[in-house]
Amino acid sequence: MSWSSYLSSLAVAEAEGGSKSKSIGLRVQKKLIGKMTSKKTAKILIDDELFVLIDELGALAALDKGEKFSEKLIKDLLKLVVKVAILMKNDQFSDEEVRTSLKFMQKLNALCMTLVSFHEVAFSYDRSFLVKGITDAHTLIKNLVSRHLTEKSIKRIDNVFGYFNGEFFDQLFGTGDNKFTSHLDRIATVLTKLMDEDKL
Repeated sequence: MSWSSYLSSLAVAEAEGGSKSKSIGLRVQKKLIGKMTSKKTAKILIDDELFVLIDELGALAALDKGEKFSEKLIKDLLKLVVKVAILMKNDQFSDEEVRTSLKFMQKLNALCMTLVSFHEVAFSYDRSFLVKGITDAHTLIKNLVSRHLTEKSIKRIDNVFGYFNGEFFDQLFGTGDNKFTSHLDRIATVLTKLMDEDKL
């Protein structure tokens, strides 16, 4: 959909009523994001540090599974991040969903602290603890968006969380000559900054 079509839709909706305008505007925004989301467009829409974090995750995935896999994974992740941001900006979450979003953010913050700790403290890696946290976060984000997003979008969530799980972290925190080390260093630095600035 072009921007001219977008504006036309909003104009028609505005004439028919404000609440309908908001509803149509939200649908069009999500549709446009589905068509437009790329690293270039996402960089305009999300925080710089968060973009660097996503970029580093993409680099890790490329090392592990190749560029094609990484591009699809990061595209799915970017679409999720931007669509959730749109829903929040437009006050689309119910009171219960807002509570779920807070639980998700708390879980995400705890996971980030755990990842940084595993990176900084030798031999502290605990696979089962990390996998449980990822699984809990996966469930929470699906509960948060299931009423708002399509089945295709839900499958993208499954793809993202399905990859960032046990086997991935086994490689990430493996001993010896680790090809992921430089990326993990940058990820830990960015996560620490995000937490210090209360952005996670």
